[in-house]
Amino acid sequence: MRAVREIVQEVPEYTEFMTINELVESSRKLVSENTDVAELVEAGSSRANIPVYALIIHGVGEKRVLAFAFPHPNEPIGSLTLEFLSWKLVKDRELLRKTNATWIIVKVADVFGVKLNEGWFKGPFNIRKYVLNYYRPPPWKQVEWSFPFEYKTLKWDKPIPETEAIMKLIDEWKPTHIYSLHNAGFTGTYYYVTKKPNAEVLEILKTIPKELKVPIHKGEPEAPYMEKIDEAVFKMPSLSEAYDWLEKYLKGKDPAEILKHGGSSYDYARKVNPDVFELICEVPYIYDNRLDIDIPIGIPRREILRISLNRNKKELSVIERVKDKLSDYVSADNPFYESLDAFVTLAKDYMEAEENWINTDPTLDRSATVAEAFDSYLETYWSPIFRYGLAYRAIRYEKAKGIKNNVLNRLEREVLAHVDECIETLDKLSKYEIIPVRNLVQIQVAAIISSILT
Repeated sequence: MRAVREIVQEVPEYTEFMTINELVESSRKLVSENTDVAELVEAGSSRANIPVYALIIHGVGEKRVLAFAFPHPNEPIGSLTLEFLSWKLVKDRELLRKTNATWIIVKVADVFGVKLNEGWFKGPFNIRKYVLNYYRPPPWKQVEWSFPFEYKTLKWDKPIPETEAIMKLIDEWKPTHIYSLHNAGFTGTYYYVTKKPNAEVLEILKTIPKELKVPIHKGEPEAPYMEKIDEAVFKMPSLSEAYDWLEKYLKGKDPAEILKHGGSSYDYARKVNPDVFELICEVPYIYDNRLDIDIPIGIPRREILRISLNRNKKELSVIERVKDKLSDYVSADNPFYESLDAFVTLAKDYMEAEENWINTDPTLDRSATVAEAFDSYLETYWSPIFRYGLAYRAIRYEKAKGIKNNVLNRLEREVLAHVDECIETLDKLSKYEIIPVRNLVQIQVAAIISSILT
């Protein structure tokens, strides 16, 4: 699509991320200059006592597009994507007309969580700054995983306020299209869709990243139960699939006792509009070219996964010891310890299920590729570093209250040593490149525009 490529070239040279205040002020300015088509509404409240704002751009036609960024608060790329698109749509009325849609744009879905991540938004991206200012809530407090949901023994009816705001927009507008804009970490580009796009859109989804030197993902999928429908394109997962996978590989355990959270935006939206199309575009921050090599290495995928699982177990035991040492010195309102505790607990159950899957799934007998092997082992250093980041922030949260404690001081030094060790190992294992922010925004813009124009 020539039009898509032309729009992609208009994306500004973003080099850092915008704060909540900056995004809201930009929306207010947009509305003040374009009152004929744009309005800013309070969709709901947030745990940070800052409203969840929705920017409505009134177009013509039957489509209703809900696009939201920060479905997880450590994933800011989508906010710049929507910042660009909102201004583009009001300034280019012909494009707005061609989309045949009214746009409901939420630049910040998880307001509470974003406030706790803003410490790494400014200046050039680097891993250490990201990790030491990182926050991701436990699943039951994530916007994308706290929608009401009921399946077998699992019943979730405790959406957080930010999720309720998105629910309100879905109920009111009954969107025909939803774009939930995510970031992966150290991967290639990949997508989730509710139905397979046509050949023209698929071509855009795969070629634009390559043209921008961010090849599509050829490593392991996010979870074993993800259904691949094209290269780097997966069927939109439902929480029911995670439930079924746990039920199969954790014999004797109730998956509802492990999951303890709700469904996704798609789980909710399809009840309001069964024909809704949703696309998730996952783009990374950093990349290694080995993630683009799909040459078999002659070692079964099962063995690669087993090696990685064993390393993950060892790393988790270290993190758990840190968490347990910290438990006596944190307050009940510490959001970072809450997340650390949740992720450690979840990881133990998932590792048990993963081990059973690795030992029994016959599809894992085939040879792993370079991309799969590198991705699988790399993840054993990439994921743990963020658990250490949460531990560090949990400690700093308590010390910010004026608490002076030798145990906390020792734990802080220990955690920082683990962070530096992980980064040093990543530097040795990988000649990774930090991807320009503009390139990642361009990929998401291309995905949205190509799929909405067809």
